Amino acid sequence: MSSADLRNWQTHEIVLQHPDVLHHGFQYVDWLVEGNDIIVLSRTAFGEGAGQAHNNHDANYLTFHRIGDFRKL
Repeated sequence: MSSADLRNWQTHEIVLQHPDVLHHGFQYVDWLVEGNDIIVLSRTAFGEGAGQAHNNHDANYLTFHRIGDFRKL
């Protein structure tokens, strides 16, 4: 998202999501701009194989993501 005045925001791209919002979630992200990329650390609830997280808030992972050339999204 971006804003020229910090009141009105424009969504450019959703970078972390899953269609099953009951068992998947990305919370409390911390991020850092590194060159042309954004690096993201997320407390993550995510299903794996036959298993899945208890719900979208009870995290079972801590995940790292890199969004390359984010300004071009």
